[in-house]
Amino acid sequence: MELATHVYQPGSGWATPPDARLDSPNTLVLVFGAADSLATLAEDSPLAALARTLPRSLFASAATHTIAHARQARDEALVVCIARFDHTALRRLHVGLSPALGSEAAGQQLAHALLDTPGLTGVLVLADGMEVNGPELVRGLSAALPDDLPIAGGMGAAGTRLARTWSMHTDGPPQGSACVIGLYGPRLRMARSCRGGSIGFGQRRLVTRAQGHTVEEIDGRPALQLYRQYLGRYASGLPAAASHFPLTVFRETGDLQGVIRYVLGIDNERQTIDVAGDIPTGSLVQLSRAGRSELLEGAFHAARDLGDALPADVPVLALVVSCVGRRHVLGEQTEEELEPVASLLQPGSALAGFYSFGEISAGVGERCEMHNMTLTLAALWEAPGDQ
Repeated sequence: MELATHVYQPGSGWATPPDARLDSPNTLVLVFGAADSLATLAEDSPLAALARTLPRSLFASAATHTIAHARQARDEALVVCIARFDHTALRRLHVGLSPALGSEAAGQQLAHALLDTPGLTGVLVLADGMEVNGPELVRGLSAALPDDLPIAGGMGAAGTRLARTWSMHTDGPPQGSACVIGLYGPRLRMARSCRGGSIGFGQRRLVTRAQGHTVEEIDGRPALQLYRQYLGRYASGLPAAASHFPLTVFRETGDLQGVIRYVLGIDNERQTIDVAGDIPTGSLVQLSRAGRSELLEGAFHAARDLGDALPADVPVLALVVSCVGRRHVLGEQTEEELEPVASLLQPGSALAGFYSFGEISAGVGERCEMHNMTLTLAALWEAPGDQ
């Protein structure tokens, strides 16, 4: 397995050119960056030379305002991560959503298509963060795939309002689409970890009315009214303050571990709250606080969990998908959440990723979910033949 990363910065171009020797049918090329840069393969686009250099490779991409590369987070740049596998085959599948095909059904369709080929050992997912319902997509995938099959990925996001995915088989990024990459072979290994860091406070309350990503009522009261009440003096800072106070969702009464939902915005007229993902009617919610120290502590634990599963003296492809909300809260300290991840990797490893609209992963012993305000990590490597 050979690895390489490349960064494109507007104004200065590619720091180093891609190596044509890495091109093969078993080469995965992940591209994360600004939506405008991903939108075309025209001769003057930053990806045109990349496509010519690696014509046989499998490309997949997601739009983002901020990339992660090694120990750095950069805005308005492109990062390319190239992994040429020696003993792993790749398949890329793509589906566009329509009125006749919802997100959960799309996930099931993609899962069944992946299973048509034997030997599936891992799945990467990239999807449109605005038009694809991430939680439903993950539920569809998880329902049809084996319980122990690792799934990881994220939802494309440019800022907090624009999102695209791109699988590079068309001249432009299709909206309302989901892309999965199936990895096949007995020697592939894939480890995952995810931690948020948000701290819940106050009692859990019942969501009495919600539609999609909009929460309308909690405990029979207008959702925004109750949210403002809990925020107290911080309510005057809305909507900007909302990024520091996500909601933790518990789908079952007895759930100990909830799923974080980032508050995208509020509607003062309707007294509603918009979140990334969904908060279904009948679920329980708890207000949470996402401060810098809590988020960085979560990053430390995510790196520690991943490190426990990594092989000794073997380079890995480390994919990091973090939330745009974490980027907003951490600000100039954003790179501090990448440091503990980068420090545990062996020489020759590649660390790349993006800040997303939804993070797809699972913690140790947990089911795969779409998270918000969470740092998710996935490491891929090929085991020696005798393992």
